[in-house]
Amino acid sequence: MKRYLLDTNICVKYLNGSRKKAEKRSITEQYIFEKINKIKDITDLYLSQAVDAELRFGAEKSQNRDKNLQRIEVFEEAFPVLKIDDDVWDYYVKLRTELSRVGKTIHDMELLIAATAIRYDLVLVSNDNDMNNLDFLTYEKVERESWVA
Repeated sequence: MKRYLLDTNICVKYLNGSRKKAEKRSITEQYIFEKINKIKDITDLYLSQAVDAELRFGAEKSQNRDKNLQRIEVFEEAFPVLKIDDDVWDYYVKLRTELSRVGKTIHDMELLIAATAIRYDLVLVSNDNDMNNLDFLTYEKVERESWVA
């Protein structure tokens, strides 16, 4: 059974969709909301500490800081946050080095998320086009899915 690591963009769509009525959600919000709710009890879904940091940053700069931080806390009770340990950092260095050799880049936080997926043997779920640069890797492959409706 597949186990998934949710990227920040997936979490944001889910969190935004969860506070709206179904008819007010975007097509992507609705798809992600339904997909996560459908599989969360039959498979493992995780977050990276990098995703946690990005979510908290977004909440801190929002107009509804306290409410959004509370929503993140509740969300993270359902989906465990995986540590960025020494192994994640080792994968991060390998990924960044290989990508730089082929002239490709990905933001550091995105690379940490990808490295977390490799370290914990998870499928990375992301709708971030920058993650397509991971296709240029030969040393380590990152299994990915895009949940775009």
